[in-house]
Amino acid sequence: MSAAPQPFLTPKRILVVTLADLGDALLTTPALQTLRAAQPHAHITILTTPVGIAALRDQPFYDEIIVFEKQRFNRPQQLLRPNNLIYSARLWRQLRQQPFDACLILHHLTTWFGALKYAALAFASGAQRRYGRDNGRGFFLTDRVPDPGFGEHHQTAYWLAIVALLGGHGTPTPTFQVNAPDQRTAALLLADHVDGNRPLVAMHPGAGQFAPARKWSPTRFAALADALIEDGVQVVLVGGAEEAPLRQTVLGAMQYAAAVRDLGGRTLLGELGAVLQRCTLFVGNDSGVAHLASSVGIPVVALFGPTAVHAWGPYGGACWENAGEFPNGVAVLHSGQHRALQATIACSPCIYRGHTLGTPHGCPDRTCLHRIDVAQPLALIRQRLRELSGELCA
Repeated sequence: MSAAPQPFLTPKRILVVTLADLGDALLTTPALQTLRAAQPHAHITILTTPVGIAALRDQPFYDEIIVFEKQRFNRPQQLLRPNNLIYSARLWRQLRQQPFDACLILHHLTTWFGALKYAALAFASGAQRRYGRDNGRGFFLTDRVPDPGFGEHHQTAYWLAIVALLGGHGTPTPTFQVNAPDQRTAALLLADHVDGNRPLVAMHPGAGQFAPARKWSPTRFAALADALIEDGVQVVLVGGAEEAPLRQTVLGAMQYAAAVRDLGGRTLLGELGAVLQRCTLFVGNDSGVAHLASSVGIPVVALFGPTAVHAWGPYGGACWENAGEFPNGVAVLHSGQHRALQATIACSPCIYRGHTLGTPHGCPDRTCLHRIDVAQPLALIRQRLRELSGELCA
């Protein structure tokens, strides 16, 4: 299934394909940093989604970025729509204006339709060397590494292994660029809420649109926020405008809702990054916002259910390892400065299994997430806040 790597290449022009949402795009940044260090003189172009462009903005590891509207091609029948055919022809011409020497596919080839889509993009690039991970569908790749499936390694490690074929080595952490205007906006949004003498915890009860099964109970988020406020902790709610009903459910179940700053839907991505950068700690589900918090450098406490921490947890520069377990089988894991909770039950994870998507909608019972009670993240957050306070005082 896996061909031996071809002789080493020093390309002049590299195309990187990452048709990613927020969290996935941020998890490619260690590989992209490593690629730039290994190929400092190459012209690196990234082909990504509108969300990917926002996530990778202002980074020093690329020279050009091209938007790809992937929703046009989610299903085979969309290929023959006249407007999509015109879009494909325009993209083909754009990529072929100056053909690339190398094309990197930072994706799992989960379905045959997806593999054909990435093959079309790789061939459109004109690159004679096409790099990626092969699970049996990588017929179009010239340089490949085996793909043992979701969860066998962290996503960051998968992409770093591809870049290693071009001489890239290292394990940097994900990054997101926060600029000065975003910092000023964040300061204004938090000006009347933040007491610099008390910790500020960002809380995100959402989980994005792809897999809503990742959401811990909003009433438990409410109880957790109340307990933290009783501890003297300041709480700010974050998330997208589309999550407003979820945040209202959290606030409606709280005893101290008036003490919470709700910034959900009030920030652009860069401004949200700047808000998170001002926080002491982030608490939330497996989501792109958790990866954004990690990428701006703040510690994360993440609640995992139907997805695997070892594959999708915020990357702290090291593999996720078990650090203990509660009596009811909820494991505590750590990677660098980040911590996570996940129930060790046979059916979890159920989203992304082997080489398949698994069950993105999860199960009706949400057993894995219900196993995590309020006392467990509360104890972990209290411990992390004590540790972080000690680090600041040291």
